Amino acid sequence: MKPDLREALGSRILTGDGAMGTFLYQMGFPVGVSYEEFNILKPNVIADVHRRYYEAGARIIETNTFSANRESLIRYGLDSDVAAINKAGVQIARSAVGSDAYVVGAIGSIRAGKRKNIRSHHLKQSFQQQIDGLLSEEVDGLLLETFYDLEEALLVLKLVRQQSAVPVLCQFAIEKEAVTQDGHTLAFAFERLKEEGADVVGFNCRSGPNGILRAIDAIGAEVSLPMSIFPNAGIPDYVDGKYLYTATPEYFAESARKFADRGARIIGGCCGTTPEHIA
Repeated sequence: MKPDLREALGSRILTGDGAMGTFLYQMGFPVGVSYEEFNILKPNVIADVHRRYYEAGARIIETNTFSANRESLIRYGLDSDVAAINKAGVQIARSAVGSDAYVVGAIGSIRAGKRKNIRSHHLKQSFQQQIDGLLSEEVDGLLLETFYDLEEALLVLKLVRQQSAVPVLCQFAIEKEAVTQDGHTLAFAFERLKEEGADVVGFNCRSGPNGILRAIDAIGAEVSLPMSIFPNAGIPDYVDGKYLYTATPEYFAESARKFADRGARIIGGCCGTTPEHIA
């Protein structure tokens, strides 16, 4: 039986997985559909992606549930399928990887840094549905990723802590400055998340490895929790009608060593990364 995720992070660095959505796009699946619905429609496809990342060395496996919330799924007429999609996401991930992997339920931001018109009580309802679905399948942890605002991240974290002591990883998406979009320094944001029960803090998406390295250096030694880092494979270029990410697996490996040197305990990838990047 593997140790609790918190315990594991105290003794070693864990490799995270890579992108789901952009990898499905590279595999030929179109944009404009709900990739989360694939948990129901194409479970073998999702299981294959999880398996490829596991075979590449990933031991933190994210469920395919990033946008599996009511606010996102309602656009596809799937708002009544929130629980089923989240439950299936956990089940597929577990079935696809070995018992030594940690399956963490992925929860993405709903506001995404711009949807301020969504009231807090609607956010709570949407996040609560998703949290309930993921926790019902006994995930090894929850990953709150691509959050721009401390306020929204705290809202989700508090909902989790009202009902579970499961390990929670909280990751911000950052732009150029080392502040959240609601104006807090990252050092302050990480400390507030720690006070509310976060176990791991870090970054993902938006920026390639260099941007996240700069953010880590800007906050220095002010982070008192383990860090998780999931950068994009660089900034995408739009070429011949397709988005292409240019960071090579070799460059990604060099960057991973730099993250490890700065104390990161989980290192994976976000948009544009593939099993080759993770390997």
